[in-house]
Amino acid sequence: MDNTVGSPPTSRRSDPVTTEVKNQNGLVLTSHYTPTSLLRNVPEYITGYADGEGCFTVTFNRKLKANLGWEAKPSFSVSQNEDKRQVLDIIQKYFDCGYIRRDYADKTVKYEVRNHNDLMVKIIPHFEKFPFLSGKKRDFELFKKICGIIDRKAHLQKDSFIKIVNLAYQMNGSGKRRRPAKEIINSLR
Repeated sequence: MDNTVGSPPTSRRSDPVTTEVKNQNGLVLTSHYTPTSLLRNVPEYITGYADGEGCFTVTFNRKLKANLGWEAKPSFSVSQNEDKRQVLDIIQKYFDCGYIRRDYADKTVKYEVRNHNDLMVKIIPHFEKFPFLSGKKRDFELFKKICGIIDRKAHLQKDSFIKIVNLAYQMNGSGKRRRPAKEIINSLR
């Protein structure tokens, strides 16, 4: 499906162009620096970009007021060097949610979505419609299961929270966790 509005200007692939594309919510995005071949395929481009630079993750934080003493916070992020921030701007405009922030730990900028409704309504449906073709697909499927558990409020039950912990610890095999899964599970109330 072609998402462009009108006919794209003719140019060489590397020439900057001005063109428009509709995002999944019907908002028109204008780009002054992206090749037309990219804009014709923005959804596929975003999936491909997220495949290389994106991350689905779930963080666990102690929260004394929480029923089980812990909270699970899923998020989707894409990191990039500062000089390529415009790609993150396109992604943010396309999804019409999330924020861009500096990540001082690795000296990059990061597009991040933490809002559960945005994850359920915008992020997950996008990657279902434009799926990953690599190992990132497995992480996405685990992430989607976790978000579904949270969406049904089942994460408030101990057995479901344990399931979330176990699923999350299967994601991002090369990533580093601050706490062992057993520490979280053994300290649930």
